[in-house]
This record gives sequence, structure tokens and C-alpha cells, in this order.
Amino acid sequence: MANDPMVARLKPDQVQEITTAFMEFDVNRNGVITGAEMKECLRKSNIQFQDAEVDRVISNMDSNRDGTVSYDEYMKFMARVYLGEHSQFQVGQPSGSVPPYNQNQPPYRQ
Repeated sequence: MANDPMVARLKPDQVQEITTAFMEFDVNRNGVITGAEMKECLRKSNIQFQDAEVDRVISNMDSNRDGTVSYDEYMKFMARVYLGEHSQFQVGQPSGSVPPYNQNQPPYRQ
């Protein structure tokens, strides 16, 4: 991922926001996000969604097609969202709807 030009353009606070979100979605802390984990996190945050929407997002992020989204896949995808390359997704101000991550949990390595 270090060689990804889009990730390199992110500001440090954007990288931290993306990392924090990844950690929230990785419910079982195994280093990848599944559709089920993303749905669980969204439900707990009272965010309404359709299963097909989440499945589509996971599919778009899953570049190696293994059925899960790794930190690298998530970071690369979200870099493009933050930098306006994925127009169907928008990044707004943090809503506070996702509960804060465990400050004692070390962040994932790039």
C-alpha cells in the first residue's frame, strides 16, 4: 500500500479517520472486514441500510475477490473516496454515529 499514489496524497488525519473506521468495522479484530461485520456495526449504530447496499460496497472494496476487505483494500478504496475518485460515495463531516474505537487497541499496520 505504501506505493499507492492515492493513499500517499491523504493527510495524516484522514489516514487516522480511515484506520479508526476500519477498526470499528473489524468486529472480531482478525484484520479483515466481512459483510456481516459491516452490517452488525451499522445496525449497532442505528444506521439504516439495505443488505444489498452493504454487499455492493464490500464487493467494490474487495479487490482480490476473497470475500473480505483487508486493511490495505479498505485504505486504497477510502483514499479514492476521500479524494473524489468514487463519486457514488461521499465523505462528509463525522456524524459521531459510529461508536468510538478502543483507544487501547493498537492501530493496524499499513
